[in-house]
Amino acid sequence: MKITVVGAGGIGCYYAAKLIQAGHVVKLIARGDHLKAMQEQGLTVKHASLDFNQMVDATSLDQWLGDAKPDDVDLIIVCLKAMQTRVFADQLSRWYQQYEGCNLPLMLSLQNGVENEMQFAKVLPKGMVLGGIARRIGAHIIQPGMVESIGPAQVILGAWPNNKGLNGTLLQKIQHLAKCFNDAGIPTETSDDINKELWLKLIINNGLNPLCALLELETGEATPDLTLMPLIKGAMKEAVMAAKANDVELSSDDLEEMFELIATFDSIKPSMLVDREKGRPLEIEEICGVVIRGCEKIGKDAPYNKVISTLLRRAVEND
Repeated sequence: MKITVVGAGGIGCYYAAKLIQAGHVVKLIARGDHLKAMQEQGLTVKHASLDFNQMVDATSLDQWLGDAKPDDVDLIIVCLKAMQTRVFADQLSRWYQQYEGCNLPLMLSLQNGVENEMQFAKVLPKGMVLGGIARRIGAHIIQPGMVESIGPAQVILGAWPNNKGLNGTLLQKIQHLAKCFNDAGIPTETSDDINKELWLKLIINNGLNPLCALLELETGEATPDLTLMPLIKGAMKEAVMAAKANDVELSSDDLEEMFELIATFDSIKPSMLVDREKGRPLEIEEICGVVIRGCEKIGKDAPYNKVISTLLRRAVEND
């Protein structure tokens, strides 16, 4: 397959390296020192199942949008921060419109949050948008051009928001994509209801990501701490309520299953903690704000998310 990874940070580079090793043609879209290092020295990715160190095809987003044509791409994998989605969706829409009538690539979001696919679907052709989850993976740039990663790095993907009314051709494309990922050593499942899967992941993200960023803890330090347990599960419970406000039925059993999933995974620095350490914008609105708004939609309060997000914003201002 011909694949473009937009937002080739830690997670994007890990999956790109696995796909390159499997023989796929992959272009990485990045910026700054990380892009320069990949262009000049190649990419290094360290993982228990992967020791990747070679030159890669890397470029900037502006350069790619100016040069690429639909025939150059079978799949676009988006790993951008969620606050960048709206701008990129508009850029991609304008790119698509230049080639109306052509066979367009599928677009798979592997981002945090539950609203990215919706933003893409508003401006892109019907059937082009796939939702996806990068699960049980920790991957970060430790220096420009070098990534360290841990975990089984599973992927769940499917047509967004679900398979209702899905035509056979698109279903075949999705199954082929999953096979390519599995053949590349990326454990991949397809979902008939990817929107529900995105909300399940948000339960984890909402409970751990902001709190770990606030307290500067890894997940393995936070989950066993009995004094933090009420905060973690309180935030998670609010995410369950917000899901129902968005027509996604989750339960207390789902909450416990997601907590067990992260509690038994290797200890990692969540993305918001890494972003805080590096002085980058945090996905507070995309992880906490969406829960607060969802609860308000059904007349419920979200005190855990309100307090944690407020304290985190203040902490970042004082860094």
